Amino acid sequence: MAGLSMRTKEEVTERFHSQCRMRLRQRQEKFLSRSNLNCVHNCQLRVRRVGKVGFCQNPDVLAASKTRMFVCNDDEQARGCPHFECRRTEDDVVREFWEVLRSPSRCGSEYPKLAVLIWFLQEVEPSTRGQRFKAVSHEFVRYLWSLVSFEWW
Repeated sequence: MAGLSMRTKEEVTERFHSQCRMRLRQRQEKFLSRSNLNCVHNCQLRVRRVGKVGFCQNPDVLAASKTRMFVCNDDEQARGCPHFECRRTEDDVVREFWEVLRSPSRCGSEYPKLAVLIWFLQEVEPSTRGQRFKAVSHEFVRYLWSLVSFEWW
């Protein structure tokens, strides 16, 4: 194990912040792009022997269509559509990203590297398990003492 060096808390924190910036930027690109899946008017329906197909539900598009049905199933159509409306705002994407990071199971499945960095940073924080145990023990002893000394009376 010679040659392995331990990272400092500051190095891990910087790595965490750079990973967060990169993953958030990727999430914004995915959920804010002009894609048929990101359009509020697109409805994905399962079609037998084909799979999922996107149908536009915009009233103006449907009125212009002779069949009263318009298939919007690729990103090129969405990029050229004058009726495109994104499902999410930038604030929604940022909020959802931080919700994922707050949930250990979701964070572990969507962003495993970030989950490991969060775990490491939580373990090196001053509130380690030993200190948390000490604080809970101290609170418990104070409670017992208040019972014994009739402070509750």
